[in-house]
Amino acid sequence: MNESCIAIIPARGGSRRLKRKNILEVYGRPMLAWVVDACWESGCMDEVYVSSEDEEILEVASALGCKGLRRPDELADDIVPKMEVVRHAYNQVQKHHGQAALNRIAVLQANSPELRSSDLKRGMELMNEHGLWEVLSVDEDLVQNAAFRIIKSSAIFNTFLSAHVGVVVTPYLDIHTAGDLDTMLARHPTKEAFMAARSS
Repeated sequence: MNESCIAIIPARGGSRRLKRKNILEVYGRPMLAWVVDACWESGCMDEVYVSSEDEEILEVASALGCKGLRRPDELADDIVPKMEVVRHAYNQVQKHHGQAALNRIAVLQANSPELRSSDLKRGMELMNEHGLWEVLSVDEDLVQNAAFRIIKSSAIFNTFLSAHVGVVVTPYLDIHTAGDLDTMLARHPTKEAFMAARSS
């Protein structure tokens, strides 16, 4: 049986190290757009939601075919744990869909523009094959890179570490500073090279 999955992309406007990074232009498009593309191209997402307190980000999200979720200011500080934001967004969506209709939630990082749809599909397949509660993206050193996290809805409010977790090894660079962005652009000197890497 195919289980439904929604994507939730936290994208606050108050980035401190790299101002407004989530909609910063990368290869001619807002950084967020590349992550949204990966969601739709994966064929795994029923809906894509963007959680933000920032009106401009919500407008960009709408133009990309996403549904905006307005985040309260108290959840827009950089010290707020990401899962608190995700749970707030999930509760908003659940009111409209009902809990039974939300089997899985894919939490995606707006500042990981290298995200590949093929890795999202690998994560879904891994979850299916092994009956996992969560699948996390990790770097080549097996350290979580936070680019994506797929969670069964039944585990989203857990206060303990998941007992059934899998990982997908990915080569992504998360963009937090201008230096990070320069490093990523050096990896892919042209838009064509960037597009080719995302489709591999």
